[in-house]
Amino acid sequence: MNRRMFIRNAVATAALGSLLGHGAARALNGGSADWQADVAQGGCNCAGSEGAARPVDHRTDQKLVYQGTHLLTYGAFRDLAASYEEDTGRPFVVYGGGCDDGIGAVQQRTAHLGGLCCPPEETRARDFHQMPVARDIKVVVTHPEVGVDGLSMDELQAVMAGRIRRWSDVGGPDRPIAVLYRDHCPDYREPVRDVLFDNAQDWSPRGMSIDTDERLTDSLARFESSIGVVSWVFAAERVKRGELRTLEIDGVQPTAEAVRSGEYPLHGPLLLVTDRWQEAVMRPFFDYLYSPAGQAVIARRLVPVSAEEAGYRHPRTI
Repeated sequence: MNRRMFIRNAVATAALGSLLGHGAARALNGGSADWQADVAQGGCNCAGSEGAARPVDHRTDQKLVYQGTHLLTYGAFRDLAASYEEDTGRPFVVYGGGCDDGIGAVQQRTAHLGGLCCPPEETRARDFHQMPVARDIKVVVTHPEVGVDGLSMDELQAVMAGRIRRWSDVGGPDRPIAVLYRDHCPDYREPVRDVLFDNAQDWSPRGMSIDTDERLTDSLARFESSIGVVSWVFAAERVKRGELRTLEIDGVQPTAEAVRSGEYPLHGPLLLVTDRWQEAVMRPFFDYLYSPAGQAVIARRLVPVSAEEAGYRHPRTI
């Protein structure tokens, strides 16, 4: 963490302390025991406590290897690896991490496929072969005690930027709003930040930057005045248990159908990149990924991209 971010977080923690209570601010600083796991820090390298990037020793022509965004790792690929091997007898090795881990692994030839959760045009992967595989639904979540059903996009932008500071201004209880956010992929054009602020770093100065998606959902579930935007991959279980509540945006629920139709604006691309097409290990995998069986696995937490949408037509060997 650089000095600027340290100072900003220190100020934000003090502000949240006044909003949420001294004990809550102490927990945000890592006082609770379950926040003591070692996790990767910063930017796209920032993975969850279980998904921190591990070194990939090698890749072979017999064993397809993936490394990259943990949204794909936990959103689909761990389950996909199991079903792919069971159905085809072929191994698919999945490592977590972030976008930079995926790009680096492909560049260093330690993985065949790298995973990205941001558009690749402004990354080191811009010259790689690219294949979209899913869309990630970004959900706006609050603690259930907030009691607000939805926000307009203008209200969401104002809340996350700190221009609206009390829930009573958007139909909720008369209490301050605690903005929690993850400034994901700060060097790239990150989808949520792009929709909210045209990719500028305009988060509320009274908000708190959280370094992983797991900690973000944990924090949102703890504090009764909180709001944040997080991947459905990490919010789903807490929403199902009633610990978090999703909000409508402009009257639209965050569903796969609404993402496909373009009605719901908060979502991001999930892509695979590679430096070369390797027929023996890649064609069987992509055939399976875009098959009904593979699409069904992806649809559990993500919005699948079809073979037609992806332009998958058995690329020639390069």
